[in-house]
Amino acid sequence: MMTSGAIWWVLHHLSIPIDIRNVCVFIAPIFSALTSIAAYLMTKEITRRSEAGLFSALFLAIVPSYMSRSVAGSYDNEGVSIFALVFSFYTFLKAVNTGSMLWGLYAALAY
Repeated sequence: MMTSGAIWWVLHHLSIPIDIRNVCVFIAPIFSALTSIAAYLMTKEITRRSEAGLFSALFLAIVPSYMSRSVAGSYDNEGVSIFALVFSFYTFLKAVNTGSMLWGLYAALAY
């Protein structure tokens, strides 16, 4: 609920007229798309091949158990939490592979 409230607050202060109900309805599909992008980036970081990243994003998009958690109107926390999990794995792997303190900071913030 805090994620939806924070998104609504930011959009409201950017003068984008949207109702909190619409934010709650569309938060799962938006975060599911972001999860596919994060899965692509993570798999590409692991394998160094963009084809494997595309297959990873495709497989994540068609998994029935994840599709049931990412439909519009399904207001649940799993859509946001799975994105946070995959994105924090990606930032951790990027920090380990590059050895950059900036990516380490991103990994800590994502975690």
